[in-house]
Amino acid sequence: MPTVERLLSFIAVLSLTAALNCSAQEKVDLEAIGKIRYEGFHNSKIMEIASGLMDQIGARLTGSPNMRKANDWTRDKLKEFGLVNSHLEPWEPFGRGWANEHVNVRMVAPDTAPFIAYAKAWTPGTTGVVRGNVVHVNIRTPLDTAKFKGKLAGKIVLFGDDPEVKPSAEPLSERLNEKSLADIENYQIPSEPVNPLFREFAQRARLGRAINKFFDEEKVIAVIDHSRGAIGGGIVFVQQGGSYKVGQTVGTPQITLATEHWTRIARILAAKKDVELELNVKNTFTMGQNQ
Repeated sequence: MPTVERLLSFIAVLSLTAALNCSAQEKVDLEAIGKIRYEGFHNSKIMEIASGLMDQIGARLTGSPNMRKANDWTRDKLKEFGLVNSHLEPWEPFGRGWANEHVNVRMVAPDTAPFIAYAKAWTPGTTGVVRGNVVHVNIRTPLDTAKFKGKLAGKIVLFGDDPEVKPSAEPLSERLNEKSLADIENYQIPSEPVNPLFREFAQRARLGRAINKFFDEEKVIAVIDHSRGAIGGGIVFVQQGGSYKVGQTVGTPQITLATEHWTRIARILAAKKDVELELNVKNTFTMGQNQ
């Protein structure tokens, strides 16, 4: 019986504590919440903002002319919304800006076909329209350059391993369940002082600089790699080929092709047939904007 009394006393204390906490909570302003919900559902500017930044201005690198345009647009839009003190803050010099003005890649032999292509950031363009035969080159270590030395001048290099293209059987999106949410919550912070991924990235960067130097010395017309993976929907992943840092200039145009177009060229070359491409790439370098 004493145990039951203690249990009832404990429940009474919990109930009183809960009541006191509820009374101490801030009163919810349902009218204000209703107004916020109304603005979100009926007066949202999300599509206007998204279209302004993504459709009308488009992709942009730090320090590029498009980045400056996006910054100015955002400042003016915030002022339009009533934030009268909106302004741009200066920051330390970034390096070189870069922009692609034009890129056109097409096969002219053994067939004529336009290709989906993008210029890699911080790489130069071509000197107008150029043509050249394609050679497949794969370099995994600096020692691999020896087999290609003296053989690439005036060629267009199809660079890299054949991509592993897997059919996608997974949905484009999925709802997280209790287990997946728990896995996210229990994320373990790496204990090592230097994440192995950082070391791997640094190694790839060093190899990339050595390969760029080799292609520059060999005087190839251009280097073409492929988008990583194949997820469909016309998405092409493109990264930098050179550096934004002054003094680290890449001398060879670099292009990323859609995977299906890169593999078409690779299959023709594997069949011991010649492939000729026509390229026209216009890129510009500028000194980065300090804001």
